[in-house]
Amino acid sequence: MSAHVTRRAALSTAALLAPSWALASVPTKGPLTLAGAKTTVWGAYDIRPMLFPHETWTFHVVVVPADVRQGTLIEMAKAFYAKHPNTRARFFSDAKHIKQYVDRDRYVNDKTGRVKEVDFPSSKWVQDHLLGNINNRSKDLGRAWMLEDHGNRISPLT
Repeated sequence: MSAHVTRRAALSTAALLAPSWALASVPTKGPLTLAGAKTTVWGAYDIRPMLFPHETWTFHVVVVPADVRQGTLIEMAKAFYAKHPNTRARFFSDAKHIKQYVDRDRYVNDKTGRVKEVDFPSSKWVQDHLLGNINNRSKDLGRAWMLEDHGNRISPLT
């Protein structure tokens, strides 16, 4: 049997044995409609969070219309989670300082000393434009997936 066929069989077997969330689609950079609203996936980035240092988390950054309010954000988060289960996301209503936010988040969570230090965007910008996160960091809720806002629970997603 050729190495190509053996590799293909191994990948097929791995796919059958993988949990369903591991095979979920990953959001791609570009336009994405959520709950009837046009949004944009800005990109994604990885961190090793301080709270769970043995895990690597990928956050997908989604830019939503500036007029989105919490009720719509909850519906958007639920739609995102339905399309991409067990996938972390950050929802922003302005893209101006996202790269700076991402670079700072990487720095804050870096244990290697290789990530360059940068400042967070102004706290006013973060407070005004970081609308929420999809995450499963709540130890007291069994790491349930939820939409949260600056550390406060907004809505469960399951």
